[in-house]
Amino acid sequence: MAEINELLSTPDNIETIRDTVAAILAIELEHQHELAVEAGDVNARDYDVGVYVENDDPIQQVNADSNPFPLVNVSIDATDSDKGSTTVNKHNMTTKIMLDVYATGNTSSSEDAGTKASLKAWKTARLVRNIIGAEPYTYLSLQGVVTGRDMTSFQAGEPANSTSAIRVKMIRITLEVTYIEDVAITGGVLYELGGTLTISDKDGHVFVG
Repeated sequence: MAEINELLSTPDNIETIRDTVAAILAIELEHQHELAVEAGDVNARDYDVGVYVENDDPIQQVNADSNPFPLVNVSIDATDSDKGSTTVNKHNMTTKIMLDVYATGNTSSSEDAGTKASLKAWKTARLVRNIIGAEPYTYLSLQGVVTGRDMTSFQAGEPANSTSAIRVKMIRITLEVTYIEDVAITGGVLYELGGTLTISDKDGHVFVG
């Protein structure tokens, strides 16, 4: 006979933290693009950054009519219980969230496509770093649950399935977040957005508004 008589539909705190990071990036990157357009920046397109959740193969989004880059994908890498977590229902946890930034110089081969892709990838990584590292997001708007956050590494590379025709560069930012699991989340960006945040079931694309 089952002992649990309620539907287990509430996301774990780690899922909410991941989605909150994605929401913060979607909101702030959209605003950065607006500021770039208002300022007449000739490279305003570089600030039009898509945000995805748990999409480890964004290159598949490229086709004759669509170029999704630059973009950042937010995914959970691992989460572990800290030493000293002795209570049954509340655990001090540390998670690693990967912020994978992708950019391309163009969608056809050329001599400088790789260089352009690298420059744009690092530019996008700088935007992501400055947003997540901003003082208002010290606790990722989840005070009482998140106890700290730190970006611990930046690693450059190429996606495993990149092709010579589409020169894509990737910067992986490792975000470490300490938090308390099994504590109810009653505020934060996701609650402020209400039903205006959606994550596509098809490709993990994040939409706000």
